[in-house]
Amino acid sequence: MAVSLLQFISWVIAVDSKRIFISGAGRRLGKTLAEHFLQQGWQVVAHYNTRSELDAHANLSLVQADLSVTEDITRLCSELVSYGPFDAVIHNASCFTPDSAADDLVAHIDRHQRVHVMAPMMITHALTEHWAEKAAMISISDIYADIPNQRFAAYCASKAGLQNWSLSMAQRLAGQVRVNVIQPGPVKFLPEHDEDYRHRVLSQSLIGKELGYGAIVNACDYLLNAQAVTGSVMRVDGGRFVTNRYDQTFSV
Repeated sequence: MAVSLLQFISWVIAVDSKRIFISGAGRRLGKTLAEHFLQQGWQVVAHYNTRSELDAHANLSLVQADLSVTEDITRLCSELVSYGPFDAVIHNASCFTPDSAADDLVAHIDRHQRVHVMAPMMITHALTEHWAEKAAMISISDIYADIPNQRFAAYCASKAGLQNWSLSMAQRLAGQVRVNVIQPGPVKFLPEHDEDYRHRVLSQSLIGKELGYGAIVNACDYLLNAQAVTGSVMRVDGGRFVTNRYDQTFSV
């Protein structure tokens, strides 16, 4: 079968491109990360849960899974193997629900643990034989992993679990995959966050302004390229961690 010059060039680009998997890439930070790496010429495998806001792209592959459901995680792992090898993985998927909103406490705790801990563990295990040379993995944790907020105890505990597991993987995968953690702070407010809430959060930031998703994109770029950095925890929080003045009664 004859192959056109354009098809051949596309094939060569695909073979030479780096490949990255990003969980929770359908919207917000994950979407921004996916779009960034697409612009950089990467092959991007983007996971989403209920919907994806990403535009179609020749280098984009979408995979759907509810990471709070074990069967979905297992299916996703099987699909990912067919896309490898991977040069990079960013465990970004997250759920952020206050404990007071939980109708079923057990289900509430379980959901956070599955999304933040079980899914990254299973995905990483599935990729054991599917890493490219000089690969890197990043887990998006939270400054709450070290200084928790009592209103979000299940969330904080699961993010702490993700962070601890990631540092264990830095040891286990040493020489094969560099593993680092990013702790975001007040990066991007949600639409439901009122002006008073935003002011109080930013009053605890040394920079004193909303950082935007670009701050995390820059951190990911650094960690994916910093060949001497592994087993580290990078705070990208505008200095909020060191102010240590958390108001536990913020309104949402």
